[in-house]
Amino acid sequence: MPRLRLATLLIALNVGLLVVAGSAVALLAPLDQLARSLVWVAVITVVLAAALNLAVGRRLARPLQALTDAAERIGRGDLSTPVLAAPGAEIATLAGTLEEMRRRLLRLTDDLQRQQSESQAILSGIVEGVFAVDRERRIRYLNPQAAAMLGLGAEAALGRFCGDVLNPQGPGGVRPCEDDCPIIHARFRGGARATEQLLREGTIRNVVIASAPAEGPHGRQVQVMRDETDLEGARRLRDAVLANITHEFRTPLSAQLASIELLLDQLPELGPDQVGDLVRSQHRGTLRLTQLIDNLLESVWLESGQGTVRRQEVALDEVVEQALQMTAPLIEQRGQEVILDLPYPLPTIRGDRPRLTQVFVNLLANANKFSPASATIRIGGAAREGSVVVWVEDQGPGLPQGAGAGLFQPFGRVETEEPEQGGVGLGLWIANSIVQRHGGQIEAASGVGGTRMSVVLPRNGAGENPGS
Repeated sequence: MPRLRLATLLIALNVGLLVVAGSAVALLAPLDQLARSLVWVAVITVVLAAALNLAVGRRLARPLQALTDAAERIGRGDLSTPVLAAPGAEIATLAGTLEEMRRRLLRLTDDLQRQQSESQAILSGIVEGVFAVDRERRIRYLNPQAAAMLGLGAEAALGRFCGDVLNPQGPGGVRPCEDDCPIIHARFRGGARATEQLLREGTIRNVVIASAPAEGPHGRQVQVMRDETDLEGARRLRDAVLANITHEFRTPLSAQLASIELLLDQLPELGPDQVGDLVRSQHRGTLRLTQLIDNLLESVWLESGQGTVRRQEVALDEVVEQALQMTAPLIEQRGQEVILDLPYPLPTIRGDRPRLTQVFVNLLANANKFSPASATIRIGGAAREGSVVVWVEDQGPGLPQGAGAGLFQPFGRVETEEPEQGGVGLGLWIANSIVQRHGGQIEAASGVGGTRMSVVLPRNGAGENPGS
């Protein structure tokens, strides 16, 4: 540790006094007795003064050195060690002031650390991505959500130009960083908001970026990002579903309205056969609407996750016959024939009869839609070890290549030409979901003459899904 300047001056003064005393002793010889006595008194006085100064210097040097050590500790950031009290009014005042400064710095540091922890917890806990840039739009902060959204670590983004990290895509492949950057706009408008298309790993992501104006001496700007790619997809799906549902409702309703208007206008002139045709047309339209509404309600039941299937003994041949009765008007309209070839007796199962009927109504309606007019729809079945299988086979174009599990997705549509309106794509998904809740599965296969949809269910007492 460096010596204190005061202690150094005191020591130098003592050395000087001793030198003077030594010189005075050397001058004693030529003097008389009185003079020598006076010189000895002076020498003794000088020696005593030197000793007193040395003692005082040491006493002052210790507390001053302790204050110097304390100041150096505070300068290094060590605020946990208190400054000890020192003797003497002036030094004690200096030590008290230094201790009060240490306490204030400690409180201020604790407050800053707490605020930093709270801010970090908030930024790490929110769903949106947050990043901050400087005046040159270099990234200076990135929360974990923003790093995950951009597909890279925070360390890889810090210090880089934000346009190189976000990689926004503009019209014609030109980045909007120079002409249409929300960060630049926010500096003059008090804030900005823009929907950017960010290219990440070959995929375009729709991201809404809200930019705050520059703050602080360094001009830092905070941006909040929200990925709305999935939300935009959901909006498009919603619009498509609403358009399909509107079309599905409009077609039978228009036919029913035309039949009703014809009955009202020409009822006295119509013969029994004509009246019967109009009534049957209304019946078919009502059946289509009922099937659509049943599927929509069933989809809500499945999506809610709260519905359960009732367990009772069910004969599948009776379920199939009921489904045939419900779809008979649709099949007759297209002049199709149904060949029913179920083994007798077919083993019973335990399940929910109304929902199993809905399964076969959907499969028969699907076969009716994809089979041409005057085609044959075959229904067969077999008893397997531990399970029962019933299939519906049409004479349609068959499954498109690569259809796979996409057949059973909600609102899924196969890429093939349909002889009638396509529907909303809920039938197979609902049928498969109901069968799965019974512990079974639906198997789809293309044959020479069309598509076979096989419903496989566990036999009575085997393979039930306890959670359904």
